[in-house]
Amino acid sequence: MGDFEPDRPSESTAPVRHHRAIIRRKLAAPEPAKDIVVRERLSRRLRESLDRHTVVNVFATAGAGKTTAVALAVRDLDRPVAWVSLDGTEQAAGRLLVYLEAAVEGAVPSAADVASDALSSSLQIGEAAGLLAESLQGSGLILVCDNVERIAPDESCIAVLSCFARYLPSDVNLVLISRVDIRLDPGSTSERERVGALVESDLAFDVEEAGAALRSVGHVDVDPAQAVTATGGWVTGVLFEGWRHAQSRELDPDSLRSYVAANVFDSLSLVQRTFLLHTSLLAEISVDGARALGQGNAAQIMAGLRTRHLPVTWSADGARMTPHPVFRDFLRTALGREDDNTVNEVRRRYAEVLIAGGEREEAVDELLRLGDVDAAGRLAAVALPSLVARMDFAPAARWLDALRASGRTPTSEVGSVILRVAFALEQCDRGVELVDRHGYDWLSGLGPLDFEEAHVLTCWCLWHSGRIEEAQFVADQLPPGRHRLIAHTLIALATGEEPPPFPEFSATPSGPLDGLLMRLAFMRGRLEGLDDPGSFDPWRTILGGPWVVAALRVTGRLDAAMSMFEPRSGSSQPVWLHAVDAVDLMLDLGRGEEAWAFLERGRELIEKTGSRVYLNMSLLTEAKLWLRLKGDTQRADRVLAEAAANGAADYALTRDIWQLWSGLSMLLQERDSEAHECLTECVRNMQQGDRQLELPTAAVYLAEAEWRLGLEDDSDATADQAIGCASTYGSMHLLLTALADMPSVAARAADTKSSRMSPWHEILTVLSGQDPIRVTVRTPRLVLEEFGEPTLTVDGNLAQPRLTKSLEVLSYLLGTPDRRATRQELLRALFGGRNDAAGRSYLRQALYRLREVLPEGLGPAQENDVFQLVGPALAMGSAQRAVDLVAQAGRQDGAIRLQTLSQALSSAQRGPYLATVSGEWAAERRVVLAETFLSARVDAAKLAYRMNRYREAKDLVDHVLREDPYREQAWQLAIKLAHASGSDDAVLALYQRYVARMRELGVPPSDEVRRLVTQLRR
Repeated sequence: MGDFEPDRPSESTAPVRHHRAIIRRKLAAPEPAKDIVVRERLSRRLRESLDRHTVVNVFATAGAGKTTAVALAVRDLDRPVAWVSLDGTEQAAGRLLVYLEAAVEGAVPSAADVASDALSSSLQIGEAAGLLAESLQGSGLILVCDNVERIAPDESCIAVLSCFARYLPSDVNLVLISRVDIRLDPGSTSERERVGALVESDLAFDVEEAGAALRSVGHVDVDPAQAVTATGGWVTGVLFEGWRHAQSRELDPDSLRSYVAANVFDSLSLVQRTFLLHTSLLAEISVDGARALGQGNAAQIMAGLRTRHLPVTWSADGARMTPHPVFRDFLRTALGREDDNTVNEVRRRYAEVLIAGGEREEAVDELLRLGDVDAAGRLAAVALPSLVARMDFAPAARWLDALRASGRTPTSEVGSVILRVAFALEQCDRGVELVDRHGYDWLSGLGPLDFEEAHVLTCWCLWHSGRIEEAQFVADQLPPGRHRLIAHTLIALATGEEPPPFPEFSATPSGPLDGLLMRLAFMRGRLEGLDDPGSFDPWRTILGGPWVVAALRVTGRLDAAMSMFEPRSGSSQPVWLHAVDAVDLMLDLGRGEEAWAFLERGRELIEKTGSRVYLNMSLLTEAKLWLRLKGDTQRADRVLAEAAANGAADYALTRDIWQLWSGLSMLLQERDSEAHECLTECVRNMQQGDRQLELPTAAVYLAEAEWRLGLEDDSDATADQAIGCASTYGSMHLLLTALADMPSVAARAADTKSSRMSPWHEILTVLSGQDPIRVTVRTPRLVLEEFGEPTLTVDGNLAQPRLTKSLEVLSYLLGTPDRRATRQELLRALFGGRNDAAGRSYLRQALYRLREVLPEGLGPAQENDVFQLVGPALAMGSAQRAVDLVAQAGRQDGAIRLQTLSQALSSAQRGPYLATVSGEWAAERRVVLAETFLSARVDAAKLAYRMNRYREAKDLVDHVLREDPYREQAWQLAIKLAHASGSDDAVLALYQRYVARMRELGVPPSDEVRRLVTQLRR
């Protein structure tokens, strides 16, 4: 078997712009058969959906008449229509996007090359899809995508369609025709109204339509009512009368379709049957296409077929025909039962047709089916760079495996592709196999653009597989510069040596090395900028996504972390997302069972990577779960021993984490001297290697060990080191998580501070809070606005129960810890404890009127005398949401924390909690909420002051003192702000006002405030 040698020089790695002739066969709207009945009811329904919704999904089983119905409905509209029929070869996100571009540009010339140019500029695929959608503004276009079920298994394709749909202008429609329900992500809940659907029941014939259809095909003696009853109105079943021969009225639909197709097929001559079988590989059959497949009498045969009533659609001139998907599936299945020589000959001719048309990617797949690896390899050498440039890594990996690419002497193009795919899919074994088979000499033959990147990616593969010395050797071959710095920064995470200066991210659209830098930055604790995914190019946005999720979590932005994680949770890539990110995120949210489930799934994925690092990280994460979730030191120690046996100590990165959790286990077992020794080395190594991520955690545990051993001064210094590191690197969330394990560290550190406004006192407040960490990934279906006059929205639409008491019941249930209450509790809180017939009747009416305006499944469920409301993913009150944000802000720092607090406080600006409700329970909750928000304003003012945003801080403090003039921390901050403005007189005036307020309470001014004023006046 020969090496990879392209038939001609490789094209640029920029996404290839397909010649429009290549995909023209996908872009023609079908011509409905002339004898098909025009269904005004269905056409009107579809047109109404197009008026009301931007995206219309037409979902139904095969043979339901989906394509014909849409074609008829849009045919006479005074709007441009673009049509693309998918055949499954588009199961790659970049390729699908190019096809969409080709489909629309004929009707909207301004859309030409919008997506191609975006991909060539290394914009991420979702953004390119959005740009293509926005380029259709003002066109009034209707874009129809047929056979969408053929790309449904590819989540990246569905993501492209989702992005495209999300950014479509209001005057443009997208129609998706599919045999399966395609769930696009519409964005926010308010966008759901943009999506409408027609389903099986909408498409089915009624009796009148069935009668007209049967008459149109000459079946005037058939009872349409009987046909509809037997087939459920299934269009193909009615037209071809397969139902007549069914042995049972409960005949399986798939069997019926096969029966119909077979009976239609068997009625043809042998020549006609052979023609249909051998041309079934073509989505659209033309005379020229059929001749290319060996059908010399194509014109005559097609003329004969034109006279037959077949489940195909013909072009207006009769030169082209497109079999119905059900019929084509039948034909292709029947072709597969022909003898091997015949099938191979037909498929080889089809591959030649694809090659002649420039459809290289489809041709590679066809050649691989034929087993012609050499021909497929030559063609793949041309197509692979473009495939990878579009970030279609899964299809590229499939080709490489089928071609046994690692076993061939690599050309520069294919060698680079193998390394990029290995990195993108986190399959270091691919790169290691390449090195083991062919050595390192081939790397020196790469062009200047690929030489340095390939060396770094080879280092990455070797590093993951535990071959550190070889990775060091490859890195040393690099010339001085950014790429050499990246390689040595990676290697330092294993050797523990002092790392070189951290490399800069590329200022221009880049390649995989910026994705690698994101990983290195996170592992080193350099979080700044990582939590801003919107600024990244594709190699950072897509491949760096797990590390963006991780950075968001570490900086306490758990809402944002979950929002990024959820759309990715169904994918198997990248492995880090499931093996580490997901476990840590679920652990932080208190969702222990899910954390264990993700750990198990991640372990399965790791087995396919060949990475020792990932396996050890998974084991160390498991040890953390045993310690933090279960407090089970015995099991944790067993897992830690397994990680040690697997070489965790061979990497400085994993050695740090092993020492960290070993130290915690020892502390929990009161093995304090051992813990001190282990954690002292851990902290020292982290500092020397500039690995700052887990340093606050290790320092907290070390401070506890030092205190237990009587080293109180050392303990205080180590605790201050922990908070200093967390503040510098933005990892306050990790600090608080560690302090939850050892809360006495925070209490002792706060005792050493004279001011109660110190960061340690703020941390104590957060640790003593009762509110759990809850996140809201997307707007729930039911939202109750509780500030000011309460309003209820469901799916973005205002819902108004007839009784205002219904909203009070809803708010009460939303405010309980587990969203449940007994009948007695509701009567006591909302009806003054009236457990008489009138009170119970009023409660029943309030619940009835509430359920009356809510969709099924959203209203309170009742079991005996207990009423239960759905969870926060489906229903949320604005008061609880604001409280959740305040709780989440406590785990953040700096500008991020101030932003979160401002978001929480802005929702409370609408007015008091349930302003129109006068019940005692509501009054009590107002008091609790008011205290929560006043404390949040004080925290926000402190942050603004530290950030020199004095005007913002003053507005916040003034608001607090108006609401509560006895809040001492607010007075302290007001005095500091007055001093910052340069006015000693204002300082004294504020102090006098403060003294007067304290006198009202009968208490003297605090020593802390007196010291503050004295200090400021020096």
